[in-house]
Order: sequence, then C-alpha cells, then structure tokens
Amino acid sequence: MTIATHTLTDGLNNFIFEVSADTCLIKFVNCFGAITETMQFTVAEGRKQWKLALDCGNKRGYTNPRRSEPSAFAVEMGETPLYVD
Repeated sequence: MTIATHTLTDGLNNFIFEVSADTCLIKFVNCFGAITETMQFTVAEGRKQWKLALDCGNKRGYTNPRRSEPSAFAVEMGETPLYVD
C-alpha cells in the first residue's frame, strides 16, 4: 500500500518514488513514458537516494513524455508524423 508518491525529473527522464510504511520503490521512467526499471529500498535508503538525486541537479516535478517524430529527411521522403497538432 503506497502512502506517498513523489516525482523528480532531470528534464528528460523521470523518477517516481513510491513510499509505503517500510519500503521505497523508485521507478525510472524514460523520455517516452515507459517504466524501464524499478528498484526497492528501505525508507531510510530511499531518502538518501532522493537527496542524492536533488544534489545531482534533478528537480521536483514531472516532464511529459516526448512524442516520436520522423526526421526532417523522412518527412521530405513522404513519411507523415504520427501526431499532428
């Protein structure tokens, strides 16, 4: 049972900290929104990881996933983008 959820971002990737009574799960989310790795720590070690991540320049919050777009060359060759705003 998760008690609290906190997020950090480095501007490209995101880190989700899910804290329960005795464990802290850290989920690594890549720039496309996929969870690539999950690590389990004690709450005390999770706090150390949080502090280390902030000291390394990460910010509180979440960065929206990027959309995969074709290169300019691919568009010239006729490929259409998946997302059109």
